Amino acid sequence: MKLCLKIITILTLLVVSRNSFARCNCDDWMSRGGYCVDYVKTRVPSFPIPKTEAEITALNNRVTAEVEEGDVAIFDLGDIWHVAYVEKVHQDGQGAATAIDVSEMNLGGQISLDEFKKRWHANEAGEWKRALCCGVTKKYDQRSIRKKISLNSVEQVWSPDIPADQEVNVGHNDDSLLDKVRETLNRFIQFTGREL
Repeated sequence: MKLCLKIITILTLLVVSRNSFARCNCDDWMSRGGYCVDYVKTRVPSFPIPKTEAEITALNNRVTAEVEEGDVAIFDLGDIWHVAYVEKVHQDGQGAATAIDVSEMNLGGQISLDEFKKRWHANEAGEWKRALCCGVTKKYDQRSIRKKISLNSVEQVWSPDIPADQEVNVGHNDDSLLDKVRETLNRFIQFTGREL
């Protein structure tokens, strides 16, 4: 009986601690501008920031096999979506695209508590957990390059070169860029109900 009670207590604590950060405040992380979408917006200012999962999937205005330099590659990583700027397209002998090189930010493994303390000069485990909840990775605010990514791993492509009458409208309004990014991340956190 004691063992059963201990197991129930441990499971309850795990559920409560996991869900306590599901609705974390990420305003400070948003204002720092280190997310993947922040980087893409520096390269392609016209990239629309979606507010819902439906708007994310609607950002698909170019066939993946027709990807070009300057497009935005969109990856579905299971729990999150990730965007990256296409730097180069690799082709086979017949000229068909086979892989891409991308530049990006914030695609990395989960940052450990020790790494977080060292990089952000914070000593509280609660701040680290909130950073994890906000999707901060080892590569937050760090530009990185990945080369020869198979097109099979690209979920969809958005191109700034598609004529305006063919572009996907994701509800542009007069809000500031920061408000749009903040709302997108908060909706994602609410939608998944999980830590990143």
